[in-house]
Formats: sequence, C-alpha cells, structure tokens
Amino acid sequence: MADSEGIIRFAYDLQPSVSSIVDEELFAQLKAWRTILTKLSLLGRHPRRYDGLGFGNLSLRDPERPGEFIITASQSSGIRRIDQRNITRITNYNLQRFWVDACGEEPPSSETMTHAMIYAADPRISWVFHAHSPEIWSRAAALALPCTPDTAVNGSGELVQAVSDLLNRYHSRPIVFATLGHTDGIFACGPTARDAGGLLVSYLAKSLV
Repeated sequence: MADSEGIIRFAYDLQPSVSSIVDEELFAQLKAWRTILTKLSLLGRHPRRYDGLGFGNLSLRDPERPGEFIITASQSSGIRRIDQRNITRITNYNLQRFWVDACGEEPPSSETMTHAMIYAADPRISWVFHAHSPEIWSRAAALALPCTPDTAVNGSGELVQAVSDLLNRYHSRPIVFATLGHTDGIFACGPTARDAGGLLVSYLAKSLV
C-alpha cells in the first residue's frame, strides 16, 4: 500500500446525526487546538505539501460515553473554520474487521482506526492529535521519540497494530510518537487536550533548535 493522504482503508456505515455531534464546550476546545496546530503548519492544506491534500486530524473521547469518540472528518483540514458538520462521531468500531459505525454528515478521517486503537489501548487517553511535522519527524531519533516501523503505512492494519505495540512498550502519558511509514506523521496523545497539544508543541520547539 502506498503512503498516501486521504485514502480510507476501512469500511464504515455513516448515519445522519439526530442531534449535535458533541457538546459545545468540548467542541470549542477542539476548534481552539485545531487553530493552534493550523497556525503552526502541523495541520491544514497546502498546494506544495502531500499533493495538495489535507493533512492532520484531531479526536476526543466522549467523557459520557467512553466507548465512543469524535474525530474531524476526512479531508476537512483545509477548511478555515469548521462547524459540527465537519466532525464525525464514532459510535462503534471493530479493529479486527476494520469497520466503524459513525454518525454525521461527512466520512470519518482516514486515520480513524489508528485513533480507535489508541483509545482502546489506554483508557487514560482522551485526546489524540495527528499532526504532520517534517521538523519533528526528521529528527525523531535525535529527539528520542518512540516510532512505529517504516513498513506500517498510514491508515493500515499494520500501523494500527504497531501503535498498539508501541503504547504497550511506552507507558508514560501524555506521549508523542512518530510514524516512520507515514511521511511526517506525528501523534500526540494525552488525558487532556492541553496535555497532548502542549507536549506536541514542546517537541516542535525542540526540533527547531
């Protein structure tokens, strides 16, 4: 499989939502961090990056229904200001079948299964940021970042399993890790948005020294 942005490699059932996808307080946090990551070029869309496709996504675990999570929709990273039409609720997922049940107006991110594995692997994690940073990614070894192997490409079953293995080896939270089989791919995970986002930004700063 090629390392390509935006390719959804899992099957899904998307149903219309009968109410808002997530409450406004949590959505405000998601939008705020999305704005920060966009300003830092860790998320977005640029004609000279990744064939002009959108890159990066964010998700959060529903605190009221911890088996569900909310994720930004596929190829929504280039939208300047998102609303609840641009996020999707994952109500159920099967990591073996590579299947998700979702509700919303737009398909879930192509990295949904990786986010699902992270939430399944550790109940302490409530926020996941998937960024693209050539600065951090190219210096992953120098920064002593945990990494998934270069054989595990984005959105694949191999990457999902590699992420599970990585989280079992590295127990500190929040955590930032690089996906060597997904060019420039960086994941930041933590109990809060501030935990995940703050650690991600700190690694960006270290990578620029």
